[in-house]
Amino acid sequence: MPILERNSITYLVIIIVSITLAFTIRPLLILLWPGVLLFDDLAYFFFARSIFDTEIAIQRGYQFGDTFVDNQSGHGRDLGFNLYNGNLSKPMKQAQQDKWDFMLSKLTLKPGDKLIDIGCGYGDWLNYARAQGIEVIGVNLSPEQSRFAQEQYGLEVIIANWKDIPKTPDLRDQLYGKFDAVTFMDTIEHYVPSKYRNKHEQKGKIYTSMFEMAYNLLKDRSESPKVFISCLHMTNQPRTLNDYFACYLQTRFHSGFYPVGDDGLMRWSSDYLEEVERHDKTEDYRLTSVLDPGHFGSPTINWTKKKIGRVLLLFLLDPHHLHKWLEYKVDAWMWHFGKDAFNKNYDNDYQKQLRHVTLWWLILQKIPQFHPK
Repeated sequence: MPILERNSITYLVIIIVSITLAFTIRPLLILLWPGVLLFDDLAYFFFARSIFDTEIAIQRGYQFGDTFVDNQSGHGRDLGFNLYNGNLSKPMKQAQQDKWDFMLSKLTLKPGDKLIDIGCGYGDWLNYARAQGIEVIGVNLSPEQSRFAQEQYGLEVIIANWKDIPKTPDLRDQLYGKFDAVTFMDTIEHYVPSKYRNKHEQKGKIYTSMFEMAYNLLKDRSESPKVFISCLHMTNQPRTLNDYFACYLQTRFHSGFYPVGDDGLMRWSSDYLEEVERHDKTEDYRLTSVLDPGHFGSPTINWTKKKIGRVLLLFLLDPHHLHKWLEYKVDAWMWHFGKDAFNKNYDNDYQKQLRHVTLWWLILQKIPQFHPK
């Protein structure tokens, strides 16, 4: 992403003003810098207001992984998780391919069909689908990931926020009515800003727009127009101060909010898509982080001079860069899975009692003869 954008410029102004006031008026005025960030946190979480753009914050979250975590693509892992189905002796690459084969079978895709992946990451899934004869295209708001998919895999990737598609005539003309399948793989969690967690109407507008767009992307005459969604759903509210702190760090790292309850997402789909199947794959998500030290959920960082330099630079450009290191240090992302998150056994019944989320794979079918306004 650009070195300077709205959030980084705003943040640099805060830093410069604080330092200037500290030198010219009173040293304690350096506290204006953290004070503004604290005030913004309070305004964001209690009053749904912020001086920083949450969509840019999502990009910064992906940039962190791209900068500091090695081999996120092409090594038997991607930005989601692998499919073990209880067989933890599988090699990573096999577990990853099993996931993609499962998706292809549920989407009933065959050579010559067309697939679009919203939030395509580094393009691993699209690259595999293309190798099976599927025509593919991706949409991604992360420039770093998009460039990798374009340069390493030769994929067509539209660098844009999906929210821009419905309101951009050129993108609608290019994409609407062209696909046999649409996939949303572990990205929907970022679509609703946390500031809307208690605002039913705002959440509903975003999710409804997403489902309407998916409907419009699908062909009218496809043999089996389907949507595949992988999305974490919040099932248990935070219970302790540690839980709330982990939620706070995750929000400032990744930006977003999970649908609440098992049907927290699907309640907005009924005018466009009907659910035909769902599968609980939470244990596969958890154990991918446990088994693979290179997975983003709990990664091992191999330090270089370049990475150290990037830390210093991003502390000046990203108002929430400190939060990212705190989240990494305390393994806050693994909070999703409860107090025994690093257990190496595949036991869904046991873990379900502890975790705060369920990872649902949802397979949806386009409702025929519906014409959205």
